[in-house]
Amino acid sequence: MIVLLSFWGCLSVPEQEAPKMAMPTTEPTVVNEKTNIHFTGQYCNECHERTPVKGGDSYLKYNGDYQLLCRCHHGMTPGYCHPLDINSDPNEKFTIPADFPLQDGKFTCDTCHDVYRQCQKRLFDRYTLRGAPYPRKTDFCYRCHAGKKYQALNAHHQIQADGTLDTKMCLYCHAKKPDEKTATYEDVTFIGNTRALCRRCHPIEGDHPGDFDHMAEPPSAKWLKHMADMQTTYDIILPLAKDGKMTCITCHNPHQKGVIAADKPAAKGADSKYRERLPGSLCIECHQM
Repeated sequence: MIVLLSFWGCLSVPEQEAPKMAMPTTEPTVVNEKTNIHFTGQYCNECHERTPVKGGDSYLKYNGDYQLLCRCHHGMTPGYCHPLDINSDPNEKFTIPADFPLQDGKFTCDTCHDVYRQCQKRLFDRYTLRGAPYPRKTDFCYRCHAGKKYQALNAHHQIQADGTLDTKMCLYCHAKKPDEKTATYEDVTFIGNTRALCRRCHPIEGDHPGDFDHMAEPPSAKWLKHMADMQTTYDIILPLAKDGKMTCITCHNPHQKGVIAADKPAAKGADSKYRERLPGSLCIECHQM
């Protein structure tokens, strides 16, 4: 099943009446990159020029630009995979609930998240998805998207019954369909960060694998040389993300067997249990265990 959205914080607690917002009367502690401004009721000035009017003007800073208002979250890729600042297309197969606000007809953070709830001092009621709590995270996705359309979908099933490539599947990750016969990893483009794309369906949290976050920092020159030697020795590829860091597809092959010709390095591991590019021994060979 492909998951369109991935959010967390959907605690199953009773709905409570949100108290009236009031701007703080004194300046709070200096805000820095480690400050959590939510659920305290003390940092209204970070987003608002002055006290908002219920049902009226919110007096947002930055002309209401959520890329700046929610700047702490932009760039934090895990889970933030829904596109923003795009128009709602009436021809698409989804329906936006009446209480999901748009900004000039476009999606923003506030469309899915009830940001106002985050402005209250709340110790136990910290969900922010509109209409929460939900039994499952994907239930929120189906407020807009037709559940039956996605529940049986596996983006890794890329070969059709007649043996031809299902090109629609390519576009779940790629900005445009690559030429599977000639394209190299440097040629392909993605609709977003590959780590976020994978976590739409594989919400793996914490250090992975081996209790170590392999995607935190770019590999050193020593490890880059070792990875290059492995690619030559085993005729595989270990592609890095555009920022030079390891990513999910560094170790795992996202393609179904048959999409890429079997004699190409990019095809290796497509038929293995965990789609490891060097099945069964990738960790051992990389770390020379």
